[in-house]
Amino acid sequence: MKKRLFFKMLLVSAVVFSITACDDSDQRSQSDQVTRVVKISSVVAATHPSTIALKEVFKPIIESKTNGRYQIDVYDSGQLGDEKQSFDYTRQGIIDMSVLGTVMWSEVPKMSVPDFPFLFKDVAHARKIYQGEVGKDIADSFESSQPIKFLAWLPNGARVFSSSKSLSNPDQFKGQKMRMPNNPIHVKVAELLGANVAIMGLGEVFTALEQGVVDGQDNPMSTFVQQGFYSVNKNIYETNHMISSLELLSNAKFWKGLSDDDKAIFLEAAKAASDKSWDLYQESIDADKKFLAEKGVVVVTPTDTDKTQLVEKMQPLYDDLYEKYDWAEALVERIRNTN
Repeated sequence: MKKRLFFKMLLVSAVVFSITACDDSDQRSQSDQVTRVVKISSVVAATHPSTIALKEVFKPIIESKTNGRYQIDVYDSGQLGDEKQSFDYTRQGIIDMSVLGTVMWSEVPKMSVPDFPFLFKDVAHARKIYQGEVGKDIADSFESSQPIKFLAWLPNGARVFSSSKSLSNPDQFKGQKMRMPNNPIHVKVAELLGANVAIMGLGEVFTALEQGVVDGQDNPMSTFVQQGFYSVNKNIYETNHMISSLELLSNAKFWKGLSDDDKAIFLEAAKAASDKSWDLYQESIDADKKFLAEKGVVVVTPTDTDKTQLVEKMQPLYDDLYEKYDWAEALVERIRNTN
């Protein structure tokens, strides 16, 4: 009897020890779990809808659904490099992911499509195109030639013209000196409108406007607000001539190293961040207009007649694009015929 009790106590002790050992092992396993830090370079400001969406949607979805196996660190305002540097760093795997514009258009011709002037009816139409089948086709073309995984289209903004001089109809571009970015499509747009072009980086624009080196410039209204251009330019012509994009990109090697389950989580987070960023951007337009009105800026929307005239002035540019790219005319028609 005493022998049976002894063996029973021994068995219980063994089970308790086994459970305790398992618990300790689990705790050590959890504490030893390596958290992979994922660095994202965003070239736009902390207040930009795309950066907000990264921090408030993309980051928490991934960190939560992977149980902390990934930590998303977002470096906004070009802290890790400008657009060209961020793109190169992402391709090389120096950074894991980036949010940037279409700096790669010369290497991937279809990435110039966001710069085609007066291509979209409005912001809602542009969003539908970017997030739909056309956007997927362009992204696939991009991925086929670059060591990159294309995750999502985000909004950059609808570009408008501003000036220190009166600017409320197409004829008033003539003779005005407009700063344009170093992009041949952008430059051609201003020239076809009758403006004289000065090419310079964004960081030089405020001083050039303030000193009268240039009369005006073109940028999304959000950039106009963030850069403080409203203090030196009081006239905006809301042409929305380009509704440009940002792209959420991942280094291909990093992407291939993810499990299928983790890839699904990253794609889910990317889609949610895209939706959030477009929602925020569309909401910000009215807020920006209200802010600018309070600062004494006059915003003029082109009439239907003026819009037709603006579009017609772009035909020589489209003729050049159609001659240069055999895919361009069909793609433009496809976009314009999408409601």
